[in-house]
Amino acid sequence: MPESIDRELEHLLEYSDPPDPEAFTLSVTRSLRNKQRTRRLILWTFGLSGALFGLAGAVLLSGSIARLMTFTLDLPVMETMQALLIIVGAAAFYLWFMNDDFSLDN
Repeated sequence: MPESIDRELEHLLEYSDPPDPEAFTLSVTRSLRNKQRTRRLILWTFGLSGALFGLAGAVLLSGSIARLMTFTLDLPVMETMQALLIIVGAAAFYLWFMNDDFSLDN
């Protein structure tokens, strides 16, 4: 039994020829491209589902937009929340669309 294990270990540890550099590079590039495509698909799927849930929440919260646009001086709480939701949603969409980055590096 120990001899078979020794032969197995020798077979596993023996030096093998390195892979073709061009083939290796192509396989790594192909693998990276597939992973990037999968990552992009996941991000788009969850981004769109989040946007749909946000839109559904905005529709449920908004009520009548005509009441929001009456510009009365004493806005009730619901209309104030609706206006804030529209402003924050528009700002978030603008930042996402323009791909702004708020880094502190000079």
